[in-house]
Amino acid sequence: MDRSVTPFLQDSTALLDAIERCGVGVWRWKVDTNHLDWTRNLEAVHRLPAGSFDGTLASFTQDIHPDDVDAVWTAINEAVASDQPYDITYRTSPHGNSEPVWIHACGATVVVDGTKYLTGTCREVTEEVLKEEELRKRLRHLDGITELGSFALGESDFQEVLNRAVDVAASIFGVPLTKILQFGSAADRLELKAGLGWKDGLVGNATVGIDSESQAGYTLLAHGPVIVDDLLTEHRFSGPPLLIEHGVRSGMSVVIEGMGVRPFGVFGIHDTRIRKFDETDAGSLQSLANIIANAARQVEALRRQELLTREIAHRSNNLLQVVGVIARQTFTKDADPATASATFGERLSAISRANRLISQGGWMPTRFKELVDEVMLPYQERVETSGRDILLPPKLCFDIGLVLHELATNSIKYGSLGSEAGGISITWKVTEGSDGSRLFELEWNDPETRPTKQHGTGFGRRLKRSLIEQKWGGTMEIALGERYQFHCSIPLSEIND
Repeated sequence: MDRSVTPFLQDSTALLDAIERCGVGVWRWKVDTNHLDWTRNLEAVHRLPAGSFDGTLASFTQDIHPDDVDAVWTAINEAVASDQPYDITYRTSPHGNSEPVWIHACGATVVVDGTKYLTGTCREVTEEVLKEEELRKRLRHLDGITELGSFALGESDFQEVLNRAVDVAASIFGVPLTKILQFGSAADRLELKAGLGWKDGLVGNATVGIDSESQAGYTLLAHGPVIVDDLLTEHRFSGPPLLIEHGVRSGMSVVIEGMGVRPFGVFGIHDTRIRKFDETDAGSLQSLANIIANAARQVEALRRQELLTREIAHRSNNLLQVVGVIARQTFTKDADPATASATFGERLSAISRANRLISQGGWMPTRFKELVDEVMLPYQERVETSGRDILLPPKLCFDIGLVLHELATNSIKYGSLGSEAGGISITWKVTEGSDGSRLFELEWNDPETRPTKQHGTGFGRRLKRSLIEQKWGGTMEIALGERYQFHCSIPLSEIND
């Protein structure tokens, strides 16, 4: 051995300096006693202030996280009993708002002058442990995303895909509550289509609001994932009854994209414990939501293709009948040929625009706002619209398109659209009747009207009444005075497309 090194190795001060600089603490416990020797840096290793350790085993035990105490003592007892190495990683007790510190301790038993000791070292490994946990979490998330993606590709039953998605989410995030909410056709609620951990009878029946009173509603309005650290102190939205009744404290939610600009719904996960979800968690949940979105688009595309194929012949025949009726009512014996021809062309154009919009969607439920925009395209700068992004059955949309055209024609002749600066407003909503039925309500407001004995008494008015009252079982009201107001109400529960 090199003698020049020996004096340094035997210098306890130099050894302690080296140990401290490496962040390693040294300890020695006299077995079966409360006496514990330790180096002066042991407190710093545990991120404790000087004077926290009093040289007793009890002081050491108090600094172990309650969930890890049993594991630490099991490892100590096994090492003492078998004289095998002692090796364990544990957390310290949290102090105030600080996070626990991870400590790795290792050592072995020694006998000095007939007395048995367990001696060793400890060092902080918080960063290493957290990195390992993050890696395991990401691998767990990736496995779940891969599993759901593979399942969705081979499963034709969309509900089964939803059910598998909430199961996978519960597994990879370790939460008791998961849910998939679908945006309702009336754009006024989110419907619980799949979920795990909720009370019996809620999945398939429960609904939540789409406004700021719910986390899901707020998610639809947000431009990214919504993470909730503690629902009890949340200020962005009020806690909805569905979450409060299940004791939810933490969670996160993301939007499930739909076809076009209308979302399919919201994917949410929740825990009854305080949890710290991060951007990685939100990204993984969004990946699951994207799989659901793609599956929904595939199902929708297949449904549209099947329905469109089935409806082509039927719709073509119906369109010919409608055109025939309009032609007979327009080209009457008293009609001016030029005026009748222009009117007929305008009505055919309205039919064409409505039919094109609905056919592009495969004769599936159609966004009513798109229908209004399409039919009122010639007057778009003078039309003010207001209403939720609701979906209506294609048959009803087609007929309402004709109604809107007749209202516009009436306004050109007698109202605001007949002047260069005039404009009208169109509003719509879905309401609930006294019997619980859902009603589609449409209102047309024209601030100008020129009284005439022919105002609204011709074919246009008969067409509106025929479609709204006779075909759809609705009601229609017209108020004349200084302004022209049209209102109709149609029961959606009676419509079966």
